[in-house]
Amino acid sequence: MSPISMIIADKSATFTATLVISGIVVVLGILILLIFIMFLFGVIVPKFDKKSKRRAEKKASKKAVKMIDKNNGGNEMIKQTNPVQIIPAPAPAPVVEAGVSEEIVAVIAAAVTEYEGTGVVIRSIKRKNVGSRNPWAQAAIADNTRPF
Repeated sequence: MSPISMIIADKSATFTATLVISGIVVVLGILILLIFIMFLFGVIVPKFDKKSKRRAEKKASKKAVKMIDKNNGGNEMIKQTNPVQIIPAPAPAPVVEAGVSEEIVAVIAAAVTEYEGTGVVIRSIKRKNVGSRNPWAQAAIADNTRPF
């Protein structure tokens, strides 16, 4: 009798329980291992991000100091202890359709900034003509175009 046929033919409760328990232990062990690996990634990756940001800030401050030295003709050395902060130019005011109040523009800008973060530029604000679209179709479009 072959070993495979002996395993298939064995229908005792102890064999079944052993097989089920060993399967559960293997699956849970692998899940715990994956959780531990993801936790380590969560600890390690932000450290590398911080290091790369620090390097970029140092590089930018050194470049700014070189530019200042270059603008001064190289006669005068300027020591700088704080990194130079470059202030971006203000964004142009959005083009607003007639009939939209300034309060609505401010609320839309605040909502977009809160959702997307800083650095977002709103170029225009227009009313959307929905027409005679069915509310269920609107819900389907909203559901299908929702970000992941």
